[in-house]
Amino acid sequence: MSQIETIWAHRPLVVNFAQRELKARYRRSLLGWLWSLINPLTTIMIYSLVFSVFLRAQAPPAGDGSNVFALYLFSGLVVWALFAAMVNGPMDWLQNVADLLRKIQFPADAAIFGGAASAVVQSLIEAGILLAIMIGIGNVSWAMLTLPYVMLCAMLVGLGIGFFVSIANAYFRDVRYLVGVVLNIVFFLVPIVYPPSIIPEEHWGLPLLDLMELNPMFHFIEASRDAVYFGDVSWGRLAFIGAVSVTVFLAGWTFFVRKSVDIAEEL
Repeated sequence: MSQIETIWAHRPLVVNFAQRELKARYRRSLLGWLWSLINPLTTIMIYSLVFSVFLRAQAPPAGDGSNVFALYLFSGLVVWALFAAMVNGPMDWLQNVADLLRKIQFPADAAIFGGAASAVVQSLIEAGILLAIMIGIGNVSWAMLTLPYVMLCAMLVGLGIGFFVSIANAYFRDVRYLVGVVLNIVFFLVPIVYPPSIIPEEHWGLPLLDLMELNPMFHFIEASRDAVYFGDVSWGRLAFIGAVSVTVFLAGWTFFVRKSVDIAEEL
């Protein structure tokens, strides 16, 4: 039986894990799911204040000619937040079922997929808010239809990396902290909270913009902005992020399946 068939056969278990993660997320919280709105909006307000007010960064014109920095920022953060959740999450999702794995036999990746499904719910809420705002201000184009594809690609590439780091973290707990450091570095190396226009083409003899574009996440973020903010589509970019996401996801999943057989005792 292939791993796809195995996961499909255990889909009730995946759903159960997803429901458990969703219920636990804001348990005993007075505001509950309102935090899923408050957290991203607060982040956007802070970064908008720092970069557009203090540093006077200007957002490039959107598809409708407007240049609201907060919306430019939001259109990139939606995809980044999903990617980061998929990278960080598997370490916790695997650890949360450690006791269960020691008692009964089931595919460990079911817990990962269940956790991923719960994280997608949060991302859909954020994307829904972004799209509602864009529609409300009249910045609408058919390019928006590519946003689900971009989000799917971000989910797959993040989950592929998450599969790798979850196994590594089971053996070396330092991995969790290292992943956090690396994500913070990548976050600021990719133009998420600032436009690429503020980066000099060359500095210290290095072609900074060209080097930035070598980072695959640059193209995931720009594809998201193309879809929602600019109202444009780069088919080459969409093909590129699709190829990267499928390759990384399959490599990570295959690695996880092979290494997770006896992982319970390491958790």
